[in-house]
Amino acid sequence: MNKVVGLTKVLLKNAGGTKQKASAWKTVLIMIAIAMGMIPMILGAVVFLSALYDGLELIGQQAALLGLGVTVASLAIFMFGILYVLSVFYYSQDVEQLLPLPLSPGHILSAKFLVALVYEYLTALVLLGPLLITYGVKSGGGFFYYLFALFIFLLVPILPLVMAALVVMLFMRFTNVGKSKERFRLISGLLAIGVALGFQMFVQRQVSSKADSIEQLQQMIVSQENGLLNMITQFFPASKLAALALQNSGTLLSWGFLASFLLVALASFGVFLVIGNRFYFAGVMGISEAVAKRKMVGAAAFQKLIRERSRLASYFLKEWKILWRTPAFLLNCTLSSILVPLLVLLPLLAREDSEKLIAHLQSLMQGEQAGGIGLAIVFGAFLILGSMNSTSVTAISRDGQGFFYNKTLPIGPGQLILAKVLPGLLLSGISVLVLLAEAAWLLALPGEFLLFAALCVIPSVLFINLAGIAIDLLHPKLGWGSEQEAVKQNMNTLLLFMIGLVAGGLVVVANFLIGASLWVTALGLFVLFVLLDFLIYRLLVAKGPGWLEKIEE
Repeated sequence: MNKVVGLTKVLLKNAGGTKQKASAWKTVLIMIAIAMGMIPMILGAVVFLSALYDGLELIGQQAALLGLGVTVASLAIFMFGILYVLSVFYYSQDVEQLLPLPLSPGHILSAKFLVALVYEYLTALVLLGPLLITYGVKSGGGFFYYLFALFIFLLVPILPLVMAALVVMLFMRFTNVGKSKERFRLISGLLAIGVALGFQMFVQRQVSSKADSIEQLQQMIVSQENGLLNMITQFFPASKLAALALQNSGTLLSWGFLASFLLVALASFGVFLVIGNRFYFAGVMGISEAVAKRKMVGAAAFQKLIRERSRLASYFLKEWKILWRTPAFLLNCTLSSILVPLLVLLPLLAREDSEKLIAHLQSLMQGEQAGGIGLAIVFGAFLILGSMNSTSVTAISRDGQGFFYNKTLPIGPGQLILAKVLPGLLLSGISVLVLLAEAAWLLALPGEFLLFAALCVIPSVLFINLAGIAIDLLHPKLGWGSEQEAVKQNMNTLLLFMIGLVAGGLVVVANFLIGASLWVTALGLFVLFVLLDFLIYRLLVAKGPGWLEKIEE
């Protein structure tokens, strides 16, 4: 046990990278900014959960709120678990250094699982924290409730993380063959994500089909105790154990539910150790090796390779090719920018009543409803979607220790910054245009509305990417051991997401309070964000070169 704890500490420390003492205050400021950015979101969740509790209490089904929360958290943890397992178990590439040490396979597997579990607790904190506290306050929960809530919080991420780990291990086990290991790793990662999305679509379709008949749903709720809870948790039965343990915490029956939930978590972890010992090490060995192609380059091909380009274009192409050729960057920056707008459709299209729901949304967005408030919502969605693209906010961090080689290249600081932000601008532009095309197709939006929305795309994309490169210039993460750490375990990405979330929320709230028309909203948003873009750009021009020079190991 001591070896597992010690190895976990080492892996967590390595995942955090090397820290500069001089930049400690920057880290503190980033954490404070993230916390402040999350306050409005948490308060909104508390208000929503409180109202939902009051509605469910009227029909005696308030326990369904717990089941819903645990189920949603489990699904989210499973989804994020796919990426965390890929990062911690495979892309860290430290297994070959750990094997010669006096550690058993169980020690390595357990430590890596605990590292991924720590990341999942952050997800659970956002999703489960407000729910457990709100339910406790509304239900008048006492000491045993909060004690049970703490145990449930610690146990909930284990089972979905085990499921995610098993899915990834089964895929990655069969990729360590042939000469194209990187390609197979990428395909396996995409397949694992595809399995997760397919499972989510299946669950949503099944749940939506259960609610097709309002009469049947009402009859089920009235006739069965905790009938709504049974329906919500049928695809994650363990969630029902957690909800029932919290419903009447402190009673003998609730202790039995808690013990059962604990046994499920421990049993799943045992299954993980057994299957992991069989599949993980065979799939990860040699994964860091690379094979080069031996190919004769003729004179004509060589001339194409060395043709003259501008410094800006050459560096931009270098950044662009690295994004596509590095699996971690391709999955988390390039493909995510293209796939996220498409995945927005899945919750809608996965429902059996999708046609009726789309028709309802179309009716809501016609006429006056497709005015100022509609444009503000679309603009806010642009900002949030753009902030989920980690290309610009990790542009400096992705270089790692190789960043200092940039100082020897014949390219000025201004051109270097511009070349690093251009890939993010291009990918963000593709994302929002795809999202806009989806909205035009599904919601049948008026042409005038689409025109104004398309115009507002430009300053929103510039704002997010300029803010992202500024954040990474001020606080780059260069001390990483794997490419995955540079993009997935980088606090800069979370800070940019908070900026996009807050900015998008403020736009919607301000328009709702003012009640501006479509023309006024479009003009106001365009002018406001053009000014913000200009200010950030001038800041980058004036301070950016100095920030580059101050970056140290």
